[in-house]
Amino acid sequence: MGKSVAQLWRRIDASFWPTSGERPTLLYRLAICAWFGFVVAVSVKMIASPYDHNNYLNFETGGRAWWTDAGLYEPDVPDFRYLPPFAVAMTPMTVLPSRLGALFWIWLNLGVFLWSLRALVRDILPSRLTADQEGAFLLLTLVGACRVFWCAQTNMLVIALVVLAMQAILRKRWRWAATLLALPFYIKFWPLAAAMLVIACWPRQLAWRFACAMVAIGATPFLTRSATFVFDQYSKWGSAFVGRMQMRHDYLDAWTVWDLIHKPVNEQAYLALQLGTAILVFALVIWQKRRSNSEPQWMIFILGMWTAWQLTFGPGAERATFGLIAPVTAWGLITGYRMRFQFAALLIACGLTFLGTLGEVERALMESYPIVTIAHPVGVALFALWLVAYAQREFVPSASSAAAAPNSVPSGALALKGPIATMRKGIRTQAYW
Repeated sequence: MGKSVAQLWRRIDASFWPTSGERPTLLYRLAICAWFGFVVAVSVKMIASPYDHNNYLNFETGGRAWWTDAGLYEPDVPDFRYLPPFAVAMTPMTVLPSRLGALFWIWLNLGVFLWSLRALVRDILPSRLTADQEGAFLLLTLVGACRVFWCAQTNMLVIALVVLAMQAILRKRWRWAATLLALPFYIKFWPLAAAMLVIACWPRQLAWRFACAMVAIGATPFLTRSATFVFDQYSKWGSAFVGRMQMRHDYLDAWTVWDLIHKPVNEQAYLALQLGTAILVFALVIWQKRRSNSEPQWMIFILGMWTAWQLTFGPGAERATFGLIAPVTAWGLITGYRMRFQFAALLIACGLTFLGTLGEVERALMESYPIVTIAHPVGVALFALWLVAYAQREFVPSASSAAAAPNSVPSGALALKGPIATMRKGIRTQAYW
């Protein structure tokens, strides 16, 4: 018993060390403390005021409505836009009081997201981060993501599942990767774009597995209600998706830019613009795959281009959606820190993108300066342009870089050093947060 406890403690201790194996620096410790403080603050908020700016209540309502005869997509189930499997998944939380349900929901989101950040830094980013850089990465990501967690949205859970799917691909766990790519579709419809980009890079391994995962997850509601009821709910969701769900809300995307420059926006032309930019992103991803033989480079490019397209031309780009791009922009700022011109451009892009995290400041500016409404999509577009230029310049492996120096650590490597690597008795060193 004592031996097992000691091994568990070593695992937990290792999971809080930087992925590089270095000793935690002051900046890294500050980042851990900042995240810990934020977790405490948002947990208190969920308990103290669960009915204030909390999307969990919509999920809870959907979980309860699933077991009624009316179903999910009736007028008395407000703003539930999710597919039936998501309502089924929320059912266990509906037996709890709203305060506890909201608390467990936010813990689930934070836990999965922090797990995915660990995987992103350790396995996916094209270059290894030092302890200071990892601390800066965590702090910058917190700045971009805090608003999403504060209102208990699902967007950070979506990006976390996509990142974990990419880690599974690197480890050749194809069934697990396909399942993780399929799950976000049933939370939000638009992550299907990310799945298509990933499948385009690994079609033979993922295409049929993804299709099977989609069918399996989509069939879970049939285990809980009659087939007639479930088919009716899917049909009503489809009608709502092409009907009332298409009504524009407080979105901040390319439509906002067009509307500010020239009214009214031509809906057919805008749809053509969405499809055209989607094809362009797809072509850029395939181009990058053919230029580089580094899977981590493909993955960070896919993450960046998908989130940039989603926030600029995709459906439903509101303030709480902009946290999607936070991990990639944090990596971009760290990567471009030593490149003066690029770093200045990145600062402008990220500053515009995350203006929404300022809350009341942003609203005050919008009253006097309506042009502030286009800051978010313009910032994301600038970052996308930087990423394409950076990939063109840096993501081309040369013969000299392919033959790594004896003392170098390859990008995306799992090799560690220091106290983590010296752990004994067969404990794996790649612990998650």
